[in-house]
Amino acid sequence: RRNERRAVLTRELLGAHAAGGPLLIPAFAVERTQELLVELLEVMESGAAPRGAIFLDSPLAIRATNTFLRHGTLEGGENPFRRLRESSWLQFTETVSESRALEQVRGWHVIIAASGMCEAGRVRHHLKRLLWREEATVLLVGYQAAGTLGRLLQDGRRAVRIQGEDIKARARIRSLDVYSGHA
Repeated sequence: RRNERRAVLTRELLGAHAAGGPLLIPAFAVERTQELLVELLEVMESGAAPRGAIFLDSPLAIRATNTFLRHGTLEGGENPFRRLRESSWLQFTETVSESRALEQVRGWHVIIAASGMCEAGRVRHHLKRLLWREEATVLLVGYQAAGTLGRLLQDGRRAVRIQGEDIKARARIRSLDVYSGHA
């Protein structure tokens, strides 16, 4: 299952990079985000996909990640999250001003922000500024409940309302279910 996830993730990274814009991943803050971070770094560091900055833009996900860094171990005592601490590619954006500064980042990069169904959190700000851009990619990695913004995008809605503004959905909308915790 892990090899399958990495292969699918690699294809999505290659496609997003080829599109020429940033990759936005709405993600659930606890567990899924940490698994995704480890695998993103593995794929990039292996050379299977282009390297680029990865911004974790969720205070809750950052706190959870720090807990995984301190306490996450597998059988045999290895901490698979150790590489997160060692990576120069991963950056935590804890404050609102750091989050807003991502608007200035150009070139290939990845932003992971909560919430996974796009209903709240910093991901909505990123969607508002990226969704209209054809070169941007939004990668939905978890279950999208009916009626949520994530589900509307997944179902192909070409215009959505975010923070009181109508936004055309021109970005590439991609979906993976290999990271979902739902049946």
